[in-house]
Amino acid sequence: MRQIFVVYETDAWHSINHRECAGVFTSKWAAVNAIVKNHRIELDEFFDEDEIEKTSKRVLEAEARRRLRKELEFAYQTQGYETNYDIEVWNINEWYLTKY
Repeated sequence: MRQIFVVYETDAWHSINHRECAGVFTSKWAAVNAIVKNHRIELDEFFDEDEIEKTSKRVLEAEARRRLRKELEFAYQTQGYETNYDIEVWNINEWYLTKY
C-alpha cells in the first residue's frame, strides 16, 4: 500500500491545536529533507553561547541539520525546541477518503 508523509510544525508540547501542516510528501526521505532544509529552530536552541561564539555559522548550521536528521530518523518528530516537527504516515486510501 502506498503511503504519504504529512509534516506538521508544532509547539514545544506537540499540541494538536498549535499544529500547522508544513507539507505532504511521498517519502520519508523527502519529508525529513524538507524539515532539515526549512526548519525554524534557532541555533541557540542547539548550541550554547560559547559554541556559537567560537564556531562559524556555516559549521553550526551543518551540525544542526545533522542533529535534526538523526532525531527524525527514528522518532518521526523533534523534541525540546520552541518549534517542533511531527511526521505522520498515512495510507494513501485513508488520506484520499478524508479529503473527498
